[in-house]
Amino acid sequence: MMRTRSHALAALALATALVGAASPALATGFTVKGTVKLPEGARSTRLYSGYWRLENGNVPVQTVGGAKAETVVVLEDLKGAHAPPARTVTVEIGGLDARPRLVIMGPGSVLEIKNTGKMTHELSTPENTTLMPIERLPPGAARHVKFETVGGFVVRDGEYPHIMISVIVVDSPYYSTLDERGGFSIAGVPDGKAKLRVWTRGAWATEQEIETSKKEDLSIKVAPPNEKEAAE
Repeated sequence: MMRTRSHALAALALATALVGAASPALATGFTVKGTVKLPEGARSTRLYSGYWRLENGNVPVQTVGGAKAETVVVLEDLKGAHAPPARTVTVEIGGLDARPRLVIMGPGSVLEIKNTGKMTHELSTPENTTLMPIERLPPGAARHVKFETVGGFVVRDGEYPHIMISVIVVDSPYYSTLDERGGFSIAGVPDGKAKLRVWTRGAWATEQEIETSKKEDLSIKVAPPNEKEAAE
């Protein structure tokens, strides 16, 4: 009797282990990965051709990392997804560049902008002036703005238009920035359909519907702005 019971318990444990080993995705989710192919011009670190003339000389208009540092892949419309907790994210402006130039956070988060340079900046969200009206930020000062709504927002500098901060407010934790080769990877994604969107250099560039359970790597091409406008 004892031997039969022991055999039954062992068989149950083995069956449970086999089920867990056969279906890891059910417990941990799927990984959505691939590559974002940006336009040729986006690979340059020069946003504008030319130089800013300052009192102590000329400064080339450039940004470290090019467009890859300003690109994010976001998965939306996933059942059961929860927004990341609200937090405060700091961006420093110095040397006529913002670091980082891309911020991703949940609703209710606060963007803190610190002016660590020697120039005064006039910052605002021109597409939504009620969110962040234009205001001068002198050296050594900081400004705090709360973002409540999900979506993409752009903070611009009225004096130096190449300075741009992309603020992406997400309602789920399923997003990824790009590596040096343009690759992205989003782990733990629930099974089902999702809307994949790509934000790069201040705008949503492309979107498509995907099946999260597919194992094939995605290849997403971002068309140049002139091609996109022609298609629309």
